[in-house]
Amino acid sequence: MNKFIGSALPLISITILIWIEQGLEVAYLWKTMAKAILFLVIPFILFGKNGFSFLRLRQTDNKSMKIAIGSGLAIMGIIIGAFIILLPFIDIDALVIDLADAGITPTVFPFIALYILFCNSLLEEFFFRGLLPTLFVKSRLRFILPSLFFAIYHIAIFLPWFSPPLLMLAVTGLWIGGIIFQLANERSQTILPSWTIHMFADIGVLLVGVYMLYFY
Repeated sequence: MNKFIGSALPLISITILIWIEQGLEVAYLWKTMAKAILFLVIPFILFGKNGFSFLRLRQTDNKSMKIAIGSGLAIMGIIIGAFIILLPFIDIDALVIDLADAGITPTVFPFIALYILFCNSLLEEFFFRGLLPTLFVKSRLRFILPSLFFAIYHIAIFLPWFSPPLLMLAVTGLWIGGIIFQLANERSQTILPSWTIHMFADIGVLLVGVYMLYFY
C-alpha cells in the first residue's frame, strides 16, 4: 500500500498542480486552495495525523537550528546573487505580466508575501520533506526522489519565464537545495530546520519580487 502510494501520490498531485498552473487561467487563490487540498488535506485523509511525527517541532535540537539558520542565510544570498548575475537574461516584463495575470499586483503583494513566507513554505515542507521521505523511509531514494519531485513541481512556475538553459539551471538548483533541506532534518527528524531554510530562501525570492513590482 505505502509503496504504491509513495510512487503515485506525488506524481498525481504534481501533475494536477502543473495542469492548474499552466493549463488553467485561474487566480492565485484557486491555485493555493488546490495545493492545500493535494498537499495537506488528502494526505491527512490517507494517513491520519498520528503518522506525522515530523510535526513534533519542539523536539528539534539547537544544533540543527543553528545549521538551518546559517544555511538559510547562505541560500538567500545565492538567490539574490544569481538574480543579479542572470538579470540580463531574464524577461522582467513577462514576469510582471504573468504575476498580474495570476492576481499578484503591488497592492496585494504584501499579503501574498506573508502567505508565501509562513504558510506556503510550511505546506511544501510538510509534503516534500515530511510526508514523502516517510513513504520512502526504507530506501536510499528518500533523499533523491522527494527533492526531485520538489524541483519538478516548480517547473510549472518557471516554465513561462526562463529559457531552457536557465530552466534546467533552476531545476537543478532546486533539486540540490531539496537534498540540503532534507539533510537538515536528519538529526531531529522534524521539518523545522528545512522550514527555516525554506523561509530564508523565500525571503530572497520575495525581495526579487519587491524589485520587480516596485522598482523595475
